[in-house]
Amino acid sequence: MTVQNNPSDGSNDPLLWLEDIEGPRAVAWVEAQNAATDAALCDDAYRADCDAALAILNADGRIPFVARSGDHLYNFWKDAQHPRGLWRRTTLESYRADAPEWDVLLDIDALNAAEGISWAFAGAARSPDKSTALISLSFNGTDAVEVREFDIATKSFVAGGFHLPKAKSRASWLDQDTLLFGSAFDAEDSTEAGYSRLVREWRRGTPLQSAEVVFTAEKQDVAAWFGVNRRPTHQRVMYWRALDFMRSHVFVEQTHGPFAGQRIQLDLPDQISISADASDLLLSPKEDWQVGEMTIPAGALAVIDFDRFLSGARDFDIVFQPSPTRALQSFVETRHGLMLEILDNVRGRIALATRTDDGWIETEVPGLPDNASISVGNFGGEDDPDLGTDVLFTITGFDRPTTLWLWDGRGAPEQLKHAPESFNSDGIEVKQCHAVAADGTKIPYFLIGKNLADPGTARPTILYGYGGFEVSLTPSYLGIIGRLWLEHGNVYALANIRGGGEFGPGWHLAALKETKHVAHDDFASVARDLVASGVTTTAKLACHGGSNGGLLVGNMLTRYPELFGAIWCSVPLLDMARYTKLLAGQSWIAEYGDPDIAEEWTYLQKFSPYHLIAPGKTYPPIFVTTNRTDDRVHPGHARKMAAALQALGYTAYFNETVVGGHSGAVDNTKQAQSQALGFAFLRKTIGAA
Repeated sequence: MTVQNNPSDGSNDPLLWLEDIEGPRAVAWVEAQNAATDAALCDDAYRADCDAALAILNADGRIPFVARSGDHLYNFWKDAQHPRGLWRRTTLESYRADAPEWDVLLDIDALNAAEGISWAFAGAARSPDKSTALISLSFNGTDAVEVREFDIATKSFVAGGFHLPKAKSRASWLDQDTLLFGSAFDAEDSTEAGYSRLVREWRRGTPLQSAEVVFTAEKQDVAAWFGVNRRPTHQRVMYWRALDFMRSHVFVEQTHGPFAGQRIQLDLPDQISISADASDLLLSPKEDWQVGEMTIPAGALAVIDFDRFLSGARDFDIVFQPSPTRALQSFVETRHGLMLEILDNVRGRIALATRTDDGWIETEVPGLPDNASISVGNFGGEDDPDLGTDVLFTITGFDRPTTLWLWDGRGAPEQLKHAPESFNSDGIEVKQCHAVAADGTKIPYFLIGKNLADPGTARPTILYGYGGFEVSLTPSYLGIIGRLWLEHGNVYALANIRGGGEFGPGWHLAALKETKHVAHDDFASVARDLVASGVTTTAKLACHGGSNGGLLVGNMLTRYPELFGAIWCSVPLLDMARYTKLLAGQSWIAEYGDPDIAEEWTYLQKFSPYHLIAPGKTYPPIFVTTNRTDDRVHPGHARKMAAALQALGYTAYFNETVVGGHSGAVDNTKQAQSQALGFAFLRKTIGAA
């Protein structure tokens, strides 16, 4: 395919018609493609894999993950009898039992039957007095939602209550009778990226149309975001004018203290993460920040009293200092101190940071395992002016079923739940290796499989990666992969390439816009290392990625086809000329660049797989998947890529589902089928067992 100078208008794209999501011609093409893929891949082994994956997804012994609000723990649960799920609650005392007693509040399958609509549950926000909730309902998994007020006591939607029609929305309770919301109802309400640019305040009993605009972003911005803190004595609303994916202007309105009633723009760098749950302002800059006579390093965590900051003070304390291998992933404020979630060479660590007369000190939480991924989250306490005491730890590893632990700040944590084993892990090992990139940077990757010390047998191997948006890939339990792949003696590898956040903001910034290709080059370096070390061969090596990871593996097809025997490309971004014109693409310009700017298209076209397809190449077979209800990454990317490859005689399998949105996780049956199709493709191409 010949690269055009200014291709973003689609005038030179012969496959533009495939962007018409529900167009009859495009849908007919999709149906024919799905039928051809099913005929090629849906054999007895596929059906067995599908059954096995579905059994894992529907297993009764799965952990019912919960959020605490008031006296109850809330959970959303799907199983074979309730494929769209149940929103339910229990008490902590009951949750500790092997079989908790659940109070079902809302049955989504029953709602769908009553209304004749394929709703998917997209979250619930309980009101300040916990009597009602804002329920978000998505049609088949879209990002756009309908928001309805729900009465918890009567288990019914509130007649005449708050109701926001379908849109990309966020809503939060300001008080029991007032909402803040942002909804991209129409072009006037929306940014060019398709998100809300207006925040409105809506009082109960008044028409939606009368809701007052209280904050505005510009059309060219990504969105207007907001957050409400209702913690007693610390009530405040924060607004973000998101200039792009990375930069924001932040504003605050407080109800207490010397600045009550004022809206103040915070004197902060554009690229910074902040939090303010109580009295302190906590922040972590994405680039070194010179403030007064001190420098707060990129990726550090600094703290200052919020009111003192608003008064002009800048004497920050440094809570966390990053190192070349140690990066802060997140943190949680508690009464005991700050719970720090740290990656140390891509291995999870949890530390409690406490304030002393000599500064902040870190102590490790006792009783947590080594060599695992550990995340931490608040467990209630939102109504406590002095912050909560309890946190939940989620602990997992590639061959370690997930466990859930409760810690109250004293002694060792208490294990609450333990997920069942989904596959036989006997003989399966986990090893961290390093490839060397072209510039000499060491690129870590995890290797998971049986008998890894035996170099004599090259085995079918999947290499997975993402490499974007500062997203860190960390060990997590490989339930379906373990059952369908590892048990058979195959190998799985997870690459921690640049563009992610495994080593802090600098790791992300190293593969951004004109250097985006660095992430792809890193991934190729890992592929070479897997072959050079004898783990696999080129013919037996497949790569897999989704979304931004779909862009990654699309580049493996077009830039590094000699390194792989097969490519599995899920819900991908592939046409970098038109991505800003398709759904939410405008919001990713800070990550990739703007194809309408000539000098930026100069580098964008070098990693635009759709434009790099050329005749006469030796491309490995590719399996491209997408979802018709994905309103984040347009299905046209996947459709056009598969069609363009097929037109030149290359082997390209295609599958498009109509349920699930971008995540594809709305329906367990569809999710199991999609996974099983991918592994059927690998059996057909790289000879996996």
